Amino acid sequence: MRAVAEYAIRGKRQAVIVAVVAALVPMLFWLSAATIVLTTLRKGVAEGLNLMLWAGLPAMFWLVMGADPTPIIVIVGAMILAVVLRATVSWVQTLLVGVVLGLLISLLMPLMVPELLTPEVLSKLAPKLEVDSEQSAAVIGSLLTGFWAAAHLLVILLSLMLGRWWQSLLFNPGGFGEEFKQLLLPPVVAVPAILIAQFGGNFHPAFVGWAPVLMMPLFIAAIALVHGVVGIKKLGFPWLVLMYLLVFLVGPYIALVDSLMNFRRRIQRAAE
Repeated sequence: MRAVAEYAIRGKRQAVIVAVVAALVPMLFWLSAATIVLTTLRKGVAEGLNLMLWAGLPAMFWLVMGADPTPIIVIVGAMILAVVLRATVSWVQTLLVGVVLGLLISLLMPLMVPELLTPEVLSKLAPKLEVDSEQSAAVIGSLLTGFWAAAHLLVILLSLMLGRWWQSLLFNPGGFGEEFKQLLLPPVVAVPAILIAQFGGNFHPAFVGWAPVLMMPLFIAAIALVHGVVGIKKLGFPWLVLMYLLVFLVGPYIALVDSLMNFRRRIQRAAE
């Protein structure tokens, strides 16, 4: 992967080649998005935007010919978050914008993939999810759009992290790892996210679809906590695997407690 980053950062022509080819090859659009992120973070918004326009051509091809909106969503989304990260130098603010972006993506789903929200599909899913028949269409439709948006937001965030890791690898070794390990969501962000995700569906079906998107920053924060604790305590690989399993099971709640307790600061103080 380093070789790809080194080639892309050499100049505009090389970056365009990587971004366009990756966007054209099926399932490699994330590599195109990461290249755009690297260019934006290192060379500025103007060059990143120019590269996004080039990569957008094959992405639009897939949208028009294959009815697949994922490449264009991921490429544009990664560009937006790269601009935010470059301007704010804050992963918390970038994740918050990511949530807004995820909610906007959920609104686009009925337009881009309407076949997933047909009455036939919703009626087939209702018995499996044990949803009340009177509210089944609204709740199931909200769930589908929420998970669809969250999946796209996850790929966008992973592309953003890959591009930032490339930048760190080439120009500031270890920089991304250190800043990621310090990621901590403030309570004003974590608490409302959990409350809306947990109880929002009781007030309106739309909140059911918000839950997967709202959980995404909490999962990312939980992963940052894991790497931070492992680094501070100098734990081995088996501990990392075990803690990742814990994140997979209850990650958002771990991030919530961490936002209130700041485990890394407590562990560092105890070690001093």
